[in-house]
Amino acid sequence: MDISSGILIGRIRGIAIRVHWSWVFIFALVSWNLQGVVLPDLVPGWSPEQRWAGGFAAAAVFFLSVLLHELSHAFVALHYGMRVPSITLFIFGGVSNIDGEMRSAGQEFRIAVAGPAMSIALGVLLGAVSYLVPGDVSEIVFYLAVVNVVLGVFNLLPGFPLDGGRVLRAIVWTSTGDLTRATRAAVRVGTVMAWGLIAIGVLVSLATQSLLGLWYVLIGLFLKSAADSAYGQLLLERALEGVRVRDVMREAPQPVDPGAGLARVIEERVIGRGERALFVGDGGSVLGLFTVQDLARVPAGRLASMTARDVMIRAEDIVTVEPNTPLLEATRALTERDVHQLPVVQDGRMVGVLTRGDILQQLEVRERLGRIARG
Repeated sequence: MDISSGILIGRIRGIAIRVHWSWVFIFALVSWNLQGVVLPDLVPGWSPEQRWAGGFAAAAVFFLSVLLHELSHAFVALHYGMRVPSITLFIFGGVSNIDGEMRSAGQEFRIAVAGPAMSIALGVLLGAVSYLVPGDVSEIVFYLAVVNVVLGVFNLLPGFPLDGGRVLRAIVWTSTGDLTRATRAAVRVGTVMAWGLIAIGVLVSLATQSLLGLWYVLIGLFLKSAADSAYGQLLLERALEGVRVRDVMREAPQPVDPGAGLARVIEERVIGRGERALFVGDGGSVLGLFTVQDLARVPAGRLASMTARDVMIRAEDIVTVEPNTPLLEATRALTERDVHQLPVVQDGRMVGVLTRGDILQQLEVRERLGRIARG
């Protein structure tokens, strides 16, 4: 599941707050469960309309709690000078997109525990408030208090990438001094936990002859996938450490003149040379970019009358990198923008181009050299 994108609903201290499409499903499910299962026991005298209103309100407060949990991680990361582009709410809760590698085990530990600490603190606060509010509302507030404490405790379980798994990684990192080894150990524990949740889900479903255990299975599958992804990201960061764009980029291709006709460009560059992306330039300056996909959207009858300038994405809308840019940073830019190539620009002039294929080739070479060195 791609959780890097979503609908932007606002910004807090420069952090984009996004809602993934899957969040709508879980919000509806939580609201339905509250009004149909939880609230009839907590407030039996309420009408169906009151239960639905209470269910939506309680679900909104719950997801606000999840957002505060993630903001706690983000604010501590910002304190350490790290970049936090976004927080995304999705089907399994929320995730903070924190750029950069942890510089120390202590930093990892503090960022990790901030979220569960906030959830437990919210639980204590809501528990106190439940004794102050009148009537049936106090029952709902106390329920939310319990949910927040459970959320905090669950996230402290020592399975990567849960917060507790990151705490475990920080502890192993401190004792071994090796982040890769610490991550591997935390991922193994997380994988065992994931398979355990999957097994519990299957057993619950078989025992109850229902889909009641499906939720455990889904959480287990997500945790395993996230653990594998996090470990792969670490290996990527290790492999590209110290590598700059200039070490990998290829020579700048011949730019397309902005007035060049599309029919001729297709014949000479796309069909003739097999180019998939073409930069539009004038005297070495990048004016824009267009791809085969952009050309495919042009009606066939208009190809003869349109020029490269008519279909290009303008330079100000293109992400560029410099020769001295860390390759890992450029890789993130390719992924976040979902593009396959970046122009390499220095002093306003294009000096090269970086593609995903170049990065994969670099990784393959380093992996082979690593095997030779280990052999």
